[in-house]
Amino acid sequence: MQTVKTDLGEIIISNETIGSIVSLNLSEVKGVVGSRKSIIKEITDMLRGDTIENEIEEASRTIKVEIKDNKPLIKLNIIIKYGVRMPDIAWDIQSRVKKGLTKKLGIETNEIDIHIQGIQFPKKTQSKRDLVASNLFVEVF
Repeated sequence: MQTVKTDLGEIIISNETIGSIVSLNLSEVKGVVGSRKSIIKEITDMLRGDTIENEIEEASRTIKVEIKDNKPLIKLNIIIKYGVRMPDIAWDIQSRVKKGLTKKLGIETNEIDIHIQGIQFPKKTQSKRDLVASNLFVEVF
């Protein structure tokens, strides 16, 4: 929980709210395909048979918010598109998240850690002619 003190009292902002704002800023960055939970969490969920009910729950699993010295420490697990420069996209994410939190919530961040957990490669489409098995089938029969 993040606490903002004003003349009239305190405003308490939940970690989930901070995570939602971060998620909105993350969706605006070109080159980010999505966010991803840790591989350990994926395996645990798969073994348990857990499914994600909504996007907010998914975001809460991939965006971690901790409070350190009354400032949020944000950890993001993301997947990026192939061909994107990693330092550039990381800087863009950090910049947008920092500006978004300052503008929308009036809070400064401690750190924004980005963990690139995967790269999405372009999908290669194959026709039936490209498949070896179909060519063998045609030649044999």
